[in-house]
Amino acid sequence: MILYLIYFILSPILWILIKILSVFHNKIKLRTSESSYLFEQVKKKIIKNKKDVILFHAASNGELEQLKPIFRAINRSQYFLLLTISSPSLRDTISENMIDAYCYQAFDFPWSVYNFFNQLKPKKYIITRHDIWPNHIVISKILSVKQYLINANLPKTSMRRHPIFISLYRYIYSKFDLIYTMSSEMQLRLSTLINDSNKIKVYGDTRIDEIAYRKKESKDSLLPDLFHYSNNIIFGSIENKDVDIIFNAISNIDKNIKYIFVPHEIDETLIRNIELKLEELNIKSCRYSNIDKIKNNINAIIINRVGILAELYKYSKIAYVGCGFSKGVHNVIEPAIYGNLICFGPNYYILQEAEEMVKSNLAFPVESSRELFEILNYISDEDYLNKISLSLKKYMNYKRISAIRIIDDIL
Repeated sequence: MILYLIYFILSPILWILIKILSVFHNKIKLRTSESSYLFEQVKKKIIKNKKDVILFHAASNGELEQLKPIFRAINRSQYFLLLTISSPSLRDTISENMIDAYCYQAFDFPWSVYNFFNQLKPKKYIITRHDIWPNHIVISKILSVKQYLINANLPKTSMRRHPIFISLYRYIYSKFDLIYTMSSEMQLRLSTLINDSNKIKVYGDTRIDEIAYRKKESKDSLLPDLFHYSNNIIFGSIENKDVDIIFNAISNIDKNIKYIFVPHEIDETLIRNIELKLEELNIKSCRYSNIDKIKNNINAIIINRVGILAELYKYSKIAYVGCGFSKGVHNVIEPAIYGNLICFGPNYYILQEAEEMVKSNLAFPVESSRELFEILNYISDEDYLNKISLSLKKYMNYKRISAIRIIDDIL
């Protein structure tokens, strides 16, 4: 409570800092300039529709993906779905039939948040994962808005459990009406912040619903025919720290294997580095942007297009998921749903599902090129790959259909 009061009192200073930053930071400037217009448009739509408003918040594209199964599970004739976003970059990923309206999340100043909730009057406020802002939670609670946290995540190393901050987050988390998380282990971690254990329900992870949905709907052929019938290894969401580990490992792999490289971000320096290392190994490669020029002698493709990684896993048998040698491994559910043998760097504890898979011998952390080579070398062991694939598909089927359970409970 004391830390929250300090945060509350400092709001005018933070407001001044945002105003200064908006002069120099293009995203903040764009968000500030568009906020009022989008807010007014939302108000008009709500007045016109006369439905109960359910407010959702997504800070990133990953969080928006988690909300899509929830959107599909709601009776749109009864409820008005409003989404708040944090960044202008999310606008292009919102389709017209996904929700009824969107606008920017109010900056977390008491007066901005009060104005937002008081004018739009949502009945329910649903946040996914962990993008929780103190004033949004406290003030919406004062205004009698029901609050829910879905896909709740609390990594072992989270600062929210630090002795300095834990009192603040205990206060904030106490405001939620219900919290939905993906496992009993995560429920136990969250209980360190929440005194009432009845508020925490283990209902699974809606990301799995979305990935399964995308798999079902995926009909397009993204890669040329020569990648359809070969033994392929994919390196997804990789960054610079992954590159040397990968290339030291594949230097001794069967030369008939084909590779798919997907950088975490479209970075020309990283892409060129991958191309040069492939040349050193005499592996002919091509960028995805030149897919029409791909010949039969190409053994590696470098994906320089965003948004297709999840569907590319259907072409691979082994998946190395990047960023595990830096800030933390990326999405391991996407390759799991296609039954890939999965490996990643040692920093995987930020993902509950990665921990579960490792404990069940369904995914394998590696700390060196030698360990990675040993995993990648299973590409020629069809029986082992089929065994892992079958086990992963059983695991994923067990995890599905959380969105319907969650929204039925909330509504």
